[in-house]
Amino acid sequence: MAEHEDGLLENKEKHRLLRGFLRLEFSPHSIQALFTSWLICAAVSILVIDRPFNEIVSYMKAIGFLPMLISAAVIWQMLALIPVFKKRSVINCITVSSAILLAVTAASEYNEIMFLTGLCAAVALTIKFADIPFYDMPDFIKKAGAKVKWSVAALLMLVIILFIGIVCCMKYFDHWTSCYDFGIFSQMFHYMKETGLPLTTCERDGLLSHFAVHVSPIYYLLLPIYCIFPSPATLLVLQPMVVISGVIPLLLICKRHSLSQLESLLFAVCYIVFPSFTGGCFYYLHENCFLAPLIMWLIYFLETDRTVLSCIFALLLLCVKEDAAVYACVIALYFIFSDKAGKKRRLTSAGIFVFSLIYFVVITGVLAKYGDGVMSWRYKNYSYGGSDSLIEVFKTAAGDPVYVIQQCFTEEKLTFMLQMLLPLAFLPFMLHSPKELIMLIPFVLINLMTNYGYQYNIDYQYTFGSGAALIYLAVVNYSHFDRGGISKKRYKVLLTATACCTVLFVGLQGGRLDTVQVYINNNEETRSKTNYALSLIPEDASVASSTFLLPNLSQRDELYQLETTKHEAEYYVLDLRYESDEFSPDDYKNDGYEEIYYEENCVAIYRNKNYSE
Repeated sequence: MAEHEDGLLENKEKHRLLRGFLRLEFSPHSIQALFTSWLICAAVSILVIDRPFNEIVSYMKAIGFLPMLISAAVIWQMLALIPVFKKRSVINCITVSSAILLAVTAASEYNEIMFLTGLCAAVALTIKFADIPFYDMPDFIKKAGAKVKWSVAALLMLVIILFIGIVCCMKYFDHWTSCYDFGIFSQMFHYMKETGLPLTTCERDGLLSHFAVHVSPIYYLLLPIYCIFPSPATLLVLQPMVVISGVIPLLLICKRHSLSQLESLLFAVCYIVFPSFTGGCFYYLHENCFLAPLIMWLIYFLETDRTVLSCIFALLLLCVKEDAAVYACVIALYFIFSDKAGKKRRLTSAGIFVFSLIYFVVITGVLAKYGDGVMSWRYKNYSYGGSDSLIEVFKTAAGDPVYVIQQCFTEEKLTFMLQMLLPLAFLPFMLHSPKELIMLIPFVLINLMTNYGYQYNIDYQYTFGSGAALIYLAVVNYSHFDRGGISKKRYKVLLTATACCTVLFVGLQGGRLDTVQVYINNNEETRSKTNYALSLIPEDASVASSTFLLPNLSQRDELYQLETTKHEAEYYVLDLRYESDEFSPDDYKNDGYEEIYYEENCVAIYRNKNYSE
């Protein structure tokens, strides 16, 4: 009898557990927990399995479907049953974090832009339905103050600067930075340190001022630091420092637009890991790096009606490059038509606009007459009268606007638009007022209208200025979202932007870490032999060097790129790590040259016996 009663009790307990499990299974919380456990297991699988996830046969054989199923079930039960995970804010945070983790791990293995777009869309949907309201977030997040915001931003800035600086320096020390454009600026800073003048010999195959090509006195701001640490590697670290410093005025702008500390921090994250900013920084050094922070500072000082500082930073912006006047004019025009601009701000903006326009006309005229000319050939697709003049470009754009649309919307440029706008969740296009279209002018004019491929490529320097304008537009448009209570659309869009920016950063720029592995795996003996060979060349000797070894020889007065030079040099440096149609050791194996050093598949150095200065 007792055994029968025990059996009945046991069956009742089983039925109770089963009913509890079924209730658990069909509750919204349980379904979300199940979905989250699946996301976690999928992300961990990509991390731990040494197989590409898109090689389906080998990946599925390695994944162990049953262990994954069991792991997902265990995680599901933990998330569904443990009380702390039943809190709405906690489970929603875990769900969104798991989706972002999965997207980031997948992006780290496969970086095709359409795939990355799909990942971002999946994350956006998760954020939409996971529903993380700010009012229900943990107290420590809601109460995060300005110190926390600035500390987290500073830490992330340091991480990204180190990431970019280390990768670029490793390429330099491994002798894989090129003459164009790093060797040019390395030699220019050598001349600036020694003579105070921005001279080069390898930019146009002869001694000239770099300002004959681009008028960029802004470089002198970096000279004191370079004089303390006179090495090309210093320049590789300075560029990301300059670009990312723009997050400081960005945070001040966010505060002016009444964004919370958390919202401001999320915008800071977007700025710091913005794929086109980091991508441009990996292309060594360019004056354009100053555009992003100077644009942000100019906007901030105009917003706060600080006339003197606005004028100073407008002048600094014009010192970046001749075409920086475009950004100064656009910013000034934007504030002239701003609804909130008072008389003082409008007068200041009008003055900046007129001065910048005059400066542009004068400086381009000087370059055309005394320098290397204005690079209007980059817009030759708008030339109809055989002239490369900018006036003809503007005539074409005004007379045939449909042609402009055709030139802007090509397959390559649509890809570029995704790379620029997806990290900001298309916030720059969520316009609050027609006047905000003005801030889109640099993006269209500098990046989309041209057929010069580098200007619509995020891995080069031409997006620093337009990217800063887009980020500012994103802040302005976001600040105008519904502020009545808690706007779900408002915070979800920003959270989506931050997630998309992170996914695209990992997908498009995370692969740069391979440089570290390449440096480690490369033969240290080869690197040492190359350094030794280059040290054999006297510091005052003239050199013609192949492109990837030229920056390592840039601390000298007379230096030419071997592949293109027409000058005779005392020493010739040949990179033998790859075959080239432009030079060969056989060209120097005669009585006119003395072999100084030769290492097969490494480097060869020859001295010209007949050289005379």
